[in-house]
Amino acid sequence: MHKRPFAGLTALALAGGTLLGTAAPAQAADPTVLYVKQTATACSDTGPGTVEQPFCTIGAAAAVVTAGQTVDVGGGNYRERVTIANSGTPDQPIVFRSGSSNSNASLIGPTAGFAITSQHDIRIERFQATGSVAVPALDIRDASHIEVENGTFTVSDNATVPAVRLAGVTQSSLKRGYIGGRTLDAGVTMDAATTGVSLISLNLTGRTWYDSADRSVGVRVAGPGNTILNNTVDGFGGAAISVEAGATDTVVVNNQITGSFGYGIHNHGATGTAITNNTVKGHCLDGIRVDGTSAKVSVQNNLLAAYNPLNTNSCGPSASGRVELGIYDAAVGDTAVDYNNADDYYYYYYSSSPATYAWNGSRMGLSAFRAASGQAAHDLETGDPRDAYDSANSAAPGYQATDRVGRARADDPARPDTGAGPVTYADRGALETIRSPLARTNVTLDLAATSVNVNASSSEPGFVPIASYEFTFGDGTVVTQASPVVSHRYAQPGEYTVSTRVTGTDGRSGSRADLISVLPRTGTMGLLTLSGLRYVGPMANVPWPALGADHAKLDATGQFDLVDAGSGQVALFAPASGQYVTADSAGVESLSFKGTVVTPNQRFTLVRNADGTVSLKSASSGRYVTATANATTPLIANATTIGATQKFYRVNVADADRSLKARANNRFVTAESAGTKPLIANRTSVGPWERFDLVDLGNGQIGIFARADNRFVSADGKGTLPLIANRASVGAWERFTLIRNTDGTVSLKAAINSRYVTAESAGAKPLIANRTTIGTWEKFTLG
Repeated sequence: MHKRPFAGLTALALAGGTLLGTAAPAQAADPTVLYVKQTATACSDTGPGTVEQPFCTIGAAAAVVTAGQTVDVGGGNYRERVTIANSGTPDQPIVFRSGSSNSNASLIGPTAGFAITSQHDIRIERFQATGSVAVPALDIRDASHIEVENGTFTVSDNATVPAVRLAGVTQSSLKRGYIGGRTLDAGVTMDAATTGVSLISLNLTGRTWYDSADRSVGVRVAGPGNTILNNTVDGFGGAAISVEAGATDTVVVNNQITGSFGYGIHNHGATGTAITNNTVKGHCLDGIRVDGTSAKVSVQNNLLAAYNPLNTNSCGPSASGRVELGIYDAAVGDTAVDYNNADDYYYYYYSSSPATYAWNGSRMGLSAFRAASGQAAHDLETGDPRDAYDSANSAAPGYQATDRVGRARADDPARPDTGAGPVTYADRGALETIRSPLARTNVTLDLAATSVNVNASSSEPGFVPIASYEFTFGDGTVVTQASPVVSHRYAQPGEYTVSTRVTGTDGRSGSRADLISVLPRTGTMGLLTLSGLRYVGPMANVPWPALGADHAKLDATGQFDLVDAGSGQVALFAPASGQYVTADSAGVESLSFKGTVVTPNQRFTLVRNADGTVSLKSASSGRYVTATANATTPLIANATTIGATQKFYRVNVADADRSLKARANNRFVTAESAGTKPLIANRTSVGPWERFDLVDLGNGQIGIFARADNRFVSADGKGTLPLIANRASVGAWERFTLIRNTDGTVSLKAAINSRYVTAESAGAKPLIANRTTIGTWEKFTLG
C-alpha cells in the first residue's frame, strides 16, 4: 500500500537555491492544454488531445507537448513509462499534471515512471509511479529547472535501483511527495554532477524490518550545493541521509529521521555540510556520524535518541556499539558540534557508563567528549524534551526561520531563552514546539440528580492564558464560558460523551472527551464485611483511591448507590466521590473509585448467599471481591470461590444508625454495658449503645448490628433468654422479621421461634422474644 502524497505546504525560500513557483493551472478551454484520458471512448494517440478527443496514453502527449503547454491527465492506471522529449522555457514551462488530488493518475508496471534526459523547465504534479523493477520510477539526467511536486515514486521489493535517480541535474526540486519502497539501493540518489537541487517536505520510506543485507539509503548526496530540507525519512539499512565525498556545502536541515536501521545522518568525506535542527530517533547505528575526510562540518541544534541497544531483535548485534553523535577520522580536525541534545534513555538506565558520543573512535559521555574535542559546550544529555525548548543557535549554518512543518519560531514564556544568535528562543530539533493549552478535567456524577460536574481548573495553558472553556454534554447542550467549572443535568439516564475544549487567547485549543454513564439507581447501601465486621470505604492509609474495610461505621464515604448496569449486573456508585467502583480485568489491583463510565471493569454480579450475606463477582476478571480481616488490606477481586472473606452484609443506608424506642415506657433500647449485658429499654436519650444498623438478609429478614460492640443481636437460647448483642455473624438465632404496624410503629419477630420481641414488664426487664401477638410492649418506634 502506498502513502498519499503531501499537499498544501508552502515552499520555503533558501539562500543559494532556486525554487520555481507553481504554474497556474490552465482552464479546460485553454488551447495550450493537451488532455489524456484512457477511459474515454473517443481517445486516440493520433488525435488532437482535446477534451473531446483526448490522448489514450501519457507518452503520446509527451511526444508532442512543447513549451508553454500543459498535459492534463485523467485519473486511472497507465501501464507505461513516460519519456519527456521536449523542453520548456523559464517563462513557459512544460507542465504535466494529474486530473485532481483525489484521482491521481498512476503509472504502473515493471518499467513504470518518468524519464527526462537533457531537457529543462519541466514541471510534474500529482502523479504516482509504482511497481518499477529494474529502472527508477523517476529518472532525470543532464537536466535543469525540473520541478516535481506531490508525487509518489516507488520501486518493487528488493529492487536494486533507486526510486528516484538524479544524474547531472541542476537547479531543480522535488517537493511534498512520497518516495520509497523496499529497495536495496536508495530512495533518492544525487550524483556528483547534480547541484543546486532541493528535496523539500518529502516522505521517504524503506523497509519496516531489520535486514542485515540491507544497506540502502534514504537520500544519497554526492554533488555540491544541494539541500535536504523538512523531510521525514524512515527504515533504511545503510543510512537515512548519506552525504558523500564531493558533496560540498550540503544543507541537511529540519529533517525528521525515525526507525532507521542504519545511521541517521552519515557525512562520509563531504566538506562544508550544515547538519542543523534535525530530529534523529530510533536509529540502530550512530545517529549522526561524521567521518572519513569530512571537513568544516557543522552539527548543531539536533535532537538524537536511539533504540534500546539491548534489543538485538530490532537492530541486530551491531547496535550495541553505536552512539548518538560520533566524530571520526580526519573529521576531528574542524567539525563544529554544539547545541545538540543527545538523549539515550536506555544507556542511562541500563548501563553504568553511558556513552552517547564518540571522538576519534572512542565512545564516551558528554563531559569526556567536551574534554577531548573542545566542542559541545551547550550540548545536553537529557531525556526531558523541555530542554530542547528555546535553546538553539539561530546563527548555525542552514538554520531556518521556520520548522519542518512551516511554523515560525516562538518564544515559550515558561522556559528561559538560552539559545544563541539573533533568535535566542528557537527550539532544537526539526519541530518548533508551540504549546497549545492542555485540557484536564475532573468529572464527577450525581446519580440522584442525574447530573454531571466538570472541573477543568487543572487545565494547562499554552503560550498564553486560557480564554474560554467549551463544554459539550452529548445531549445537544453546549456551554461556553470563562469559568472552568460547570454542572449539567440530564433529562433522562443514558451513556454520554462530555467533551471539554480549552482555548487560549491566541486561538489555539486543546480538548478531551470523558465518557459518563448516568444510570438509574435501585438503592443506596453500605457493605459490612463478614471477615472483620467493618464497613467498606476509601482507605485512609494508602495514597491512591483504594477501597478497604476499615470503617467502624457506615458514614457518607462508605455509601454506594446500587445501579442497574443491565443484563442482571450492577454497578456500585460512590456519591461521595462521584465515581463508580472499579475492578481491574486481571484481578491484581485493588478496587478503587475512579470511573465515570460503566464498562466491564465497573460491572458486578450481586450474589445472595444462603446465610443472608452477599458477594460481588467482577464482570471483568470473573472473580469475587475479597475483604480480608486485616483492615489495612484493600479490597481486590481475586477469588475464584466464595468463602468467609468474600462475604458482605448489605445495609441499606436508610436502615443504618437507627434507634428503637419502646412504646411500653417510651425509653430507648440499649445494648447495656457496651453490649455485655442483654438489651433493655431504659434510656432517655440516644448514645453509641443505643444505635443499631439493620442488616438486609433478604427474604424480608434482617439482622440487628449493635454499634455498642459491633456485634449482632441474638435471640439467645433459641429465644428463651433475653436478646444480647454478642454474635460475630448471623445464624438462625440472629434473624428477625421487621413488621411495620399501621400506627407507624414496628415490631420484631424472631425467626428462631416465630415469637415477637417484647419490652418485658413495661420495659423494666430485658427484651426477649417470647410473645405470640403484638401488643403495646411489642411495639417500637424507629428513630
